[in-house]
Amino acid sequence: MRLTRKLEGGCNDVTCPAVWETDDPETIAVQGTLITDEEIIAGAGRVPGHEALVLVPRDLLYPDGR
Repeated sequence: MRLTRKLEGGCNDVTCPAVWETDDPETIAVQGTLITDEEIIAGAGRVPGHEALVLVPRDLLYPDGR
């Protein structure tokens, strides 16, 4: 799988939280700050080793203010 284009994101480089389109039409990628605090992760229950929780600004996913 590869990233094909940035769908949402506040800056023009690759260092900002963003939502990316992939070459798989069923899958998008989300870029954000990796959560490493075990207490925060515990709130999500069991997170499999091949997955991660990331923080992104709410308006990145809900630009209409939902």
